[in-house]
Amino acid sequence: MYETVESVAHLHSESQVEGVRQQLSAIQQREADLLKREAESTLKANHPDFEDIRGSDDFHGWAKEQPEDIQRWVYANNSSADLASRAIDLYKLEKGIIRSPQKQSKSRSKRSAADMVSTKTTAVDSQAPKIWTEREIAKMSIDDFDKYQDDIQEALSEGRIVK
Repeated sequence: MYETVESVAHLHSESQVEGVRQQLSAIQQREADLLKREAESTLKANHPDFEDIRGSDDFHGWAKEQPEDIQRWVYANNSSADLASRAIDLYKLEKGIIRSPQKQSKSRSKRSAADMVSTKTTAVDSQAPKIWTEREIAKMSIDDFDKYQDDIQEALSEGRIVK
């Protein structure tokens, strides 16, 4: 009789443990889904053409030619929008894809009108934006690219990157 009570109690506790495991699994799945949705939202904010790029055979062909780390940024990454966004930045940079006009006008509106008007007629404008070369960008380390990413994106949108 004692063994029967003990085995019933054991079965009951195993059942409770299994119930807790199922609840935990459901919570973990919801959290993963939430992180994925947040990352996609951030990507769409950074790249309004994200959905088009995601479905592009050209993008996936480009990604397959990249080092394994960059491939992981694209295919094995459901939660880091920063890494995925950098992969898309590199893709756009290499393919010469220009940012949408919406982002372009934002970056231009940050400067004041006085900054855009030259008062010197004979001197070279020392505040002229940098002209980047594709080779210069390709040789950058990831840290340097991160440091100059905004400048490079603005140069890309303004056509200041040369071969």
